Amino acid sequence: MLVGASRLHHFNFKAGYLLTFTEQRRHDRVAVDIYVYWGWTEDCRQRDRIINLGVGGCFLRTDQGARPGRPVFIKFWLPDERTVSGEVRYHLERWGVGVEFTGLSRAEAAHLAALVEHYRDTVPQ
Repeated sequence: MLVGASRLHHFNFKAGYLLTFTEQRRHDRVAVDIYVYWGWTEDCRQRDRIINLGVGGCFLRTDQGARPGRPVFIKFWLPDERTVSGEVRYHLERWGVGVEFTGLSRAEAAHLAALVEHYRDTVPQ
């Protein structure tokens, strides 16, 4: 995918509603099912699932809502436990939040890229 290219996404909800939005991403994402500890502070006291992941961000499936720009912290094993910081880019009510990672070190970005490739190679997309 080209840097800054737009994608049009459609989500069909069980109630029959259709949500459409345009989103810009710099990195592709893969479908995952990873339980993580996360939070609005580095304490990361919440536990929910990441359902898609890319080097630049993820979608966190949670009932917690937030406005775009709110800081968020997520604990990953990369290969040891790391708390990655990010910010909320969008919120889908009753679905979760899209998170863009911020301030990744080169090592963290490389470990995330390896994790994304692992899921791309092992999980049907």
